[in-house]
Amino acid sequence: MINIFVTYRCNLACSYCFACELQKEFREDLSQERFQRLLDWITRAGMLAAAFIGGEPTLHPHLPDMVEQTAETGVAVVLFTNGLFPTELAHRLAPSVSNFVINYNEPETYTQGQWELLHRNLDTLTELGARITFSKNFSRAHSRYDYLLEALERYKIRSVRYDISRPGAEGKNDHFTLSDTREVMSRIVGFVKACERMGVGTGLDCSVRFCDMKDEDRLYLERVSAKFTGVCHPSIDIHPDLSASYCLPLNGIRVPDVTLFNDEAALRWYFAQEVRPLRLENVSASCLDCKDFMRRCQGGCLALQQAQGQTTPEPERQKDFRNE
Repeated sequence: MINIFVTYRCNLACSYCFACELQKEFREDLSQERFQRLLDWITRAGMLAAAFIGGEPTLHPHLPDMVEQTAETGVAVVLFTNGLFPTELAHRLAPSVSNFVINYNEPETYTQGQWELLHRNLDTLTELGARITFSKNFSRAHSRYDYLLEALERYKIRSVRYDISRPGAEGKNDHFTLSDTREVMSRIVGFVKACERMGVGTGLDCSVRFCDMKDEDRLYLERVSAKFTGVCHPSIDIHPDLSASYCLPLNGIRVPDVTLFNDEAALRWYFAQEVRPLRLENVSASCLDCKDFMRRCQGGCLALQQAQGQTTPEPERQKDFRNE
């Protein structure tokens, strides 16, 4: 699945967001002409799914048309949204969207009006029979999840996408560092177990470092949490000018025009080659000595490695946590 960033404008200012920094570079939304060129490429390449994302994609004035046109080609549409859109838009989007992935933050981060609108839209989408997945981003300031468990039960939602916060290109957002990962992974294990008890499926959005977990926790997450891995792959984030990045935290690894590639496989191969040197550039000595390195684990988020410039092992990283 590719990610189409139709706009970088947003009606929230989440502290952990790594996309907001790109508002300065991409001030214009995806134009209708460029969207048509992109849609032609998507269908020609035989892609099965496409995600509309932002920013807040529902701020794009032509989003409903784009979604409908994409769905009409047989491509499954996934919409990533904060849920703060005019309620009448839910009726327009629901027939064409195969999955609404709704970022659900702590109640105190919303105004009263935003909180009421979010739940009005959740009520409406539920009544329409739309598939809803909640999204949870764990950051230093946003590690609670009790409120999310309550909402899962209230709306009978059975899937959650989760991830740890990653650094933006400038590293100014609220994100965990490599040295923090051990603590947050312990909390995530508790979150996934709570979801499993409720019959809720979970899926990791990116990769994590295996030695930040005990073996029993890693084996548990590998068993119950979809896409749980220690190695990342290109997310293919397409910007409004049709350039595309390996992922937003590594947005500098970019092609100028995604439609110049024959298909998704060719694009993924290109990105895989471009990122290969980075996989070895900032890893610790302990990673290089690990039997799992570059087989099942890459030593942590590449963006975090790059941001921290980790070329020597940190003292607290010398002992492998998995066997404690």
